[in-house]
Amino acid sequence: MRTKNPQEARFKALCLSGIMAVRNQEQQRAMATDYLNTAESIAGQAPDGDFLLNLLHRVDREQLAELAGLPLSEVNNLFTPPAEPDTRKLDIEMPGGFVLRNINSDDDASRAVHILQTLNLSPEALAKLIAGPNPQRVAPEPQPAPPASPKEEGGATIQEMVPRFATRKKNKLSAKALYEYGNYHRKFVEWLETRKKKKHIPVHSITRTDVADFIDDLLSDGIGERTISRKYLPALNGLFELAQTIGILPEGQPLVSRGHKVFSKADAKKAAVTKGYKPFTDEELKAIFQPQLLSEAQRPADFWLPMLGLFTGGRISELAQLDITDIQQHDGIWAISINGDGDKSLKTLAATRLIPIHSTLLDCGFLYYVNDTKAHGTKLFPYLTPDTFGSYGATPSERWGKYLDKIGIQDKQKVFHSFRSTSNDRLKQNGVPEESRCQFVGHEHDTVNSTAYSKPHNLQYLLDNVASKLDYPGLDFKALKYSQGQFSKILSNLCARKARQEAHKTAKINRGQRMPLIKQIYDATQSGELIQPFTVQDLKTWVARSKIVKDDGMPYAESSLNAILSNSDTKNRPTTNKNTKVLKSKVDKGGIHGYWFE
Repeated sequence: MRTKNPQEARFKALCLSGIMAVRNQEQQRAMATDYLNTAESIAGQAPDGDFLLNLLHRVDREQLAELAGLPLSEVNNLFTPPAEPDTRKLDIEMPGGFVLRNINSDDDASRAVHILQTLNLSPEALAKLIAGPNPQRVAPEPQPAPPASPKEEGGATIQEMVPRFATRKKNKLSAKALYEYGNYHRKFVEWLETRKKKKHIPVHSITRTDVADFIDDLLSDGIGERTISRKYLPALNGLFELAQTIGILPEGQPLVSRGHKVFSKADAKKAAVTKGYKPFTDEELKAIFQPQLLSEAQRPADFWLPMLGLFTGGRISELAQLDITDIQQHDGIWAISINGDGDKSLKTLAATRLIPIHSTLLDCGFLYYVNDTKAHGTKLFPYLTPDTFGSYGATPSERWGKYLDKIGIQDKQKVFHSFRSTSNDRLKQNGVPEESRCQFVGHEHDTVNSTAYSKPHNLQYLLDNVASKLDYPGLDFKALKYSQGQFSKILSNLCARKARQEAHKTAKINRGQRMPLIKQIYDATQSGELIQPFTVQDLKTWVARSKIVKDDGMPYAESSLNAILSNSDTKNRPTTNKNTKVLKSKVDKGGIHGYWFE
């Protein structure tokens, strides 16, 4: 009280008690007002509407009867509506400030007063009841709902997205990339099905945690961080991006497959040192370009591909697929056109380029070899055949690896692609700007100035300022000069062998046309060409690759293949005359039929 005077202290205490009592009354009044305002909003009417009746009919009558101490039947009787409401209006102000507005008639007014008097409830208590939960009503007994379809349960499934992605990207991704993406997609779907124990998984139900756990399991299985970051996650991004594009996921919603920092920029820098392709050292280049590289070459590509790789920085797949017509002359400058025309393919758009042929290649007789190949078709290496994915570089790459082992270069980071690193590094050390290097070797140089405000360097500039900088003073190419016709006999033998192989394959196909397709499928599973169990899509790919057509010369449609498999399965038809093996099928967790012979 801040005083030692007893009388003054008592006076202050009385004042404080009075102030506290007033404040308590104000708080109670404010609380009651809040209750009434809440009740008014719950009633859903403006203050001048049928406010009373709306309020009273919102009250839980059992609670009201319990609070008022009356039987429930008596409370129900209080709420019996009048026979005919009058249209006159009346406002009633009850004790305590409770106002009843727009009572429809004198009967209503009397009934309202009678209800409140009988209940003997304060306005605050009544407001609490009205502001509380809505009264419970007797609901009809729920009937069991019919089982919902997968789409009703949550929209399009991740299983549906896999084939849709393959269809959308068929003409945008290389065959190899599409195949690899499909493998990553199927592995993710199988993992999800095991995790969620469901056959149909809506896309929108997949969470960021799911993807993170999938990554952890991949790491546990020994899959490297670099592989996950550069292979698996881009494949998953493609699925979810497509789902967002076609409206399955909301536009602008962050994709659950993005932002997983499995392989950071710092990790990439470390990997470039520990796992990237290393350039060849000068000593290794001397070991590679010995005279026996030419004199002991069993195939033209054994000699010419490393020569081209050293002086162009080209990828082995780009160089192995070259056509003779890609060796061109422009304004007196011999050049190589690297393009994706015909059956050729390129890794990126930037890979399309026209580069001058280095003077060392011309001195070593490259044009002589080009002329020698004209008698054997249209390809620079006419005896090569593409692999399943259309790449001509698989066999030369394998042979090159064996050559490196032979001369003692066994570092796993030293491969044919190391010529690309060697050439680019040599250009950089000799002062060639990055933009010029990128154009020459076929790398992206994605700047506004390069792409929008300037044209690529012309051939003369590349010859004078880039190709000429690829000098290797420690190498002697005098013993590596090709003579006209030097590989002619080898070319003839290799091309004849290729022709025999193609004739044998054609004969096999023709023989296959005279036997039931189901027999051919069986033979393919036994030879390993078709891996069991196989899907209709697997079969379609094998049929197209094997060039198997119907009797009318038309290709098999997927519906036809489905019909053949279904017929063989249901009728249990023997697949061969010599055994009783039959085609069996089973639906996997993703709803896809898998077929095998037993």
